[in-house]
Amino acid sequence: MDIDTSIKNSEKPLIEATREILKIRSVKEEPLQGKPFGDGPARALNYALDLAKSFGLKTRNLDNYVGWAEWGEGNEMIGIIVHLDVVPEGSGWTYPPYGGEIHDGKIYGRGAIDDKGPAMAALFALKALKDAGVNFTKRVRIIFGTDEESGFKDIEYYHAHDEMPDMGFSPDADYPIINGEKGIMTFDIVSSFNTRSEEIGTRLLSLKGGNRPNMVPDFARAYILGDQELVKARLSDFLKQNDWNIKLYVEDGMCVIETQGISAHGSTPEKGKNAVMQLISFLVKLDIIDSQKTFLQLLDEKIGLDTTGKKLGVDFNDEISGDLTLNVGLAEMDKKSGRITVNIRYPISNTKNDVLDNIAKNLGEKALIENIDNMDPHFVPEDNPIVQKLKKAYEKVVGKEAYCFSIGGGTYARLFKNAVAF
Repeated sequence: MDIDTSIKNSEKPLIEATREILKIRSVKEEPLQGKPFGDGPARALNYALDLAKSFGLKTRNLDNYVGWAEWGEGNEMIGIIVHLDVVPEGSGWTYPPYGGEIHDGKIYGRGAIDDKGPAMAALFALKALKDAGVNFTKRVRIIFGTDEESGFKDIEYYHAHDEMPDMGFSPDADYPIINGEKGIMTFDIVSSFNTRSEEIGTRLLSLKGGNRPNMVPDFARAYILGDQELVKARLSDFLKQNDWNIKLYVEDGMCVIETQGISAHGSTPEKGKNAVMQLISFLVKLDIIDSQKTFLQLLDEKIGLDTTGKKLGVDFNDEISGDLTLNVGLAEMDKKSGRITVNIRYPISNTKNDVLDNIAKNLGEKALIENIDNMDPHFVPEDNPIVQKLKKAYEKVVGKEAYCFSIGGGTYARLFKNAVAF
């Protein structure tokens, strides 16, 4: 069988396999016995491995952290690194996020593009080459991760228990070739409140918003105890100056304030509307007791709706990777303490300490930085063999000139030597 026929024969099965794996809600949850990231990611991994096994490919499951499917012979290995986990579905879907439905020639579902669709395409491409009898002088291994969206613990496990590819790519971004990825840092800004029962003023009983650090929050809610008519009046005045979706209602003697934003990926926060920071921008207009208001004012003044980090003194940029971006992905406050989780993507030419030192300087003693998690920037030069080979492939198939660029997102490529996103 020639390659063209083999690929043609794979079209319908590829579509059906993609639809089926999209029906699995593979969002990271609390670990279960033998399922380190919960049931959904494990089910998605086993679906992919069972499919690969039915194709006659070699497979291995590394304790439901990660798995692989491989074909070919030789000492050298080319890695194709994909992921089967997804971020929470959020709201506002036209079609069910886990329906795998087809409308107007498109498959709809959480993960259709990021990254279950590309994962299935890679698997069926390897099958098509195998069925066509192509002679492999290198091993081609598709590595199926299940924790790309939440910390890369899957690939850490792979590093500790299996062989690393000599080169590779991750089909988890845009064409042509992404050879640079910004550094990614997540941390909490926290403060404790010394509220006293005799303090006079509006009390913030609780505030909560966001799903993940790497998502722009599309919803936030606060419970307020105070003069209801005054809070309503302040909101009315505020909305005259700000065209935001903020609602207020009374429940059990409390004012409940809800903000609706627009979700976006944490690497492009400027494309969304941050519901958490919109809510904080309003709360500072209220006569909230001092210890709580000090923290809210700090967040509003030093972050606000800015996504460049300018107010924190970290608006870095370089020619290779562009501007630093900042996203407040999570927030939680009560009568005793407050915490927000910040996700920053910093340029390739900067370091972790460049960012942290400036932020600490700008926050001063008004808040603490905790739970710092960092991944250094990743860069592969354009003259690297994997980049050159992918350039030739792109230009041959697409008929356009290939070029390299950098992104703020983080792909598995950053965890492998000589790997890019493609």
